[in-house]
Amino acid sequence: MKADDPLTFGHVALDRATATNIQNGILKYSYRGVPMLKCPFDVALYMQVIWTLKPRTVLEFGSRAGGSALWLADMLANFGLQDTVLRSYDIEPVTSLQDPRIEFLKIDVARPADFIDQRELDTLPRPMLIIDDASHQYSHVLTLLTFLHPHLRRGDYVIVEDGIIDRLGMDGFDGGPLRAIREFLARHGDLYKIDRRRCDTFGQNATWNVEGYIQRIA
Repeated sequence: MKADDPLTFGHVALDRATATNIQNGILKYSYRGVPMLKCPFDVALYMQVIWTLKPRTVLEFGSRAGGSALWLADMLANFGLQDTVLRSYDIEPVTSLQDPRIEFLKIDVARPADFIDQRELDTLPRPMLIIDDASHQYSHVLTLLTFLHPHLRRGDYVIVEDGIIDRLGMDGFDGGPLRAIREFLARHGDLYKIDRRRCDTFGQNATWNVEGYIQRIA
């Protein structure tokens, strides 16, 4: 499936003022005392994805303080997925949070092949859930998606975070996640689909992960 119609791809039902107010709240949000910085819409959507997919491996790129990884570990446990491999990568790995369910690792998303053993990647249990919540730079998002593509299989799921930055009017990302998603699907769209059930649950792309819920279908 190619990227959606260019006239509607990336359209967001939320106006900028509403999105900005929500963003201000997200920046104050924490989970179990650890900053999490996740949109409440996406907290709900992630739970649906996890329950439906039942991932046996979760790879999160962009740890920040580790709040999202901690929340993911708890959600996996709540859904009976205690044996799921959970790794969270960042250019500055989290050291302030210790949890035996989470492996915090180093990566530079501009050079993922320098940090991840691709042969070992292919041995990880499936289905796999990939989360890109790292730099949001267009080139980094596209580089990471391109690196992971040969190792993804039918049924694996990718969440690309924060395509909303366009709606928020944030500069400095060179087109950011949305540009990267569009170009990635232009190259490999027959093998993936945008999961509209998730993107449009609360209104068209009423999510911080605009066009960012993507599943491999072939």
